[in-house]
Amino acid sequence: MKPLFTDFVEIATTTRSVRKRLDFDRPVPASIIHECLDIALQAPTGGHAEDWRWIVVSNETTRKKLGDVYLHNFNTYVREPMMRAGSDHELVKGRLGGTAGEGKVGERTARMLEGAAYLAENIHRSPWMLIPCATRPNPERGGAGTTSALFGSVYPAVWSFQMALRSYGLGSVITSLHLHSEDEVAEILGIPPEATQVALLPIAYTVGTEFKVGARKPVAEVTFENAWGTSFMSSGDRP
Repeated sequence: MKPLFTDFVEIATTTRSVRKRLDFDRPVPASIIHECLDIALQAPTGGHAEDWRWIVVSNETTRKKLGDVYLHNFNTYVREPMMRAGSDHELVKGRLGGTAGEGKVGERTARMLEGAAYLAENIHRSPWMLIPCATRPNPERGGAGTTSALFGSVYPAVWSFQMALRSYGLGSVITSLHLHSEDEVAEILGIPPEATQVALLPIAYTVGTEFKVGARKPVAEVTFENAWGTSFMSSGDRP
């Protein structure tokens, strides 16, 4: 199968975190997952160690187990704390029942909650899930610099994987709620103690293939030159 998109700038600027637009009912060929991983593994990795490991999950029973873990953690670490804080959003009250007080959430937060709740309740339906892992020391067990070394050796490939998916008309989103139950997930997937789980990505075709460029702050607002607080401004006459 040939990619739908080949222009790098288009792919890089329209690869979005997809939740509500994941098509859970459309099968995804294993060959596409393999191709996207093949592309992702061209990403840089610390010391050329390639000490990443990737678990792709297609088994329906296993996906259901992971989905149960994810939904439990969404309720425990997102819904319930927001209810205690007094949020009145219907998706916070959702399946937990009861009322949530007089609190309000903003429009942007409401949209985020809507997508997050939808994903939590449907993530088990993803045709595939990807769990990136690292075999270098866990930051909690290692010395200085291990956090940067661990995640810096995996996330470039994760992002490359997401862009590769986008080029084929698929989508995903980086999630981490399952890490509250890392040991349980490790038992489900047979992950050894020396491996560190980094994320969980649901994978599916997207409903439609058109995605907008994300709204982001301008470069000049978030970039400094030579010292913190000194704005970086582009200029046509600079080398």
